[in-house]
Amino acid sequence: MFLLIDIGGTNTRLAVSRDGATFAKPTIVPTPSDFDAAIAQIATLARELAGPANIKSAAVGVPGPLDQAKTMILNAPNLSGWHNKPLKHKLEQKLGVSVSVENDAGLAGLGEATLGAGVGYPIVAYLTISTGVGGARIVNKKIDLNAIGFEPGHQIIMLEQDQASSLENCVSGASLKNRYGQPAEQIKDPAVWDQVTKLLALGLNNVTVHWSPHCIVLGGSVMKSIPLPKLQSYFRQTTTIFPKLPSLKPSTLGDSAGLAGALAYLTIK
Repeated sequence: MFLLIDIGGTNTRLAVSRDGATFAKPTIVPTPSDFDAAIAQIATLARELAGPANIKSAAVGVPGPLDQAKTMILNAPNLSGWHNKPLKHKLEQKLGVSVSVENDAGLAGLGEATLGAGVGYPIVAYLTISTGVGGARIVNKKIDLNAIGFEPGHQIIMLEQDQASSLENCVSGASLKNRYGQPAEQIKDPAVWDQVTKLLALGLNNVTVHWSPHCIVLGGSVMKSIPLPKLQSYFRQTTTIFPKLPSLKPSTLGDSAGLAGALAYLTIK
């Protein structure tokens, strides 16, 4: 049995896989801001989900960059109380099994590449446009090697009053709420979404020329408000160096992408 954990700044999802190919309906609970409380919560839920069966190993996705040994979170704005805490060690201590820790967007991208919209493509770029913007490069069903992690949301795409502005600052749910005073899903002005779509196309240009993917999978709640045909059009207008561009694919796994990626991480060799 494998334990799959997806820790977000708002909610934590846990599921178990008994066959190594599928996983049960996840349990979803609010993520405690206190690190020790979260570890205790995960241990309790894991025991409940596993029942009398033994957990073989576990994989956990967490937001933000990790240390090089992938044992702790270094910087996650919504989990500031977790910074530099021994996440891997504490989970292994509580669960009694080996625990693999990865960036949450990396696992979500791996899930889409192996079970979702990116199936059949050797190189998949994954972007999640949600409260923030994250992503990863997946190569042959593996999270690509990297020195310090993938943070495509922090690419600089424009200057505002001589201040650098990242893709996340331009198109994320948090930035839109800050700019327009309401959640992204409540914004109905077509002009706003046209501008967001153009800015995202700039980000996709950078993803393409740097990562050279066969397809780009787009997930996250904000993508529900961005018209894909218009995004494809602006993408073609922006990225002119290549005669053929990567396919743009909407996520098919939704909130389960991270759990699917956790399972793939543990089972695909």
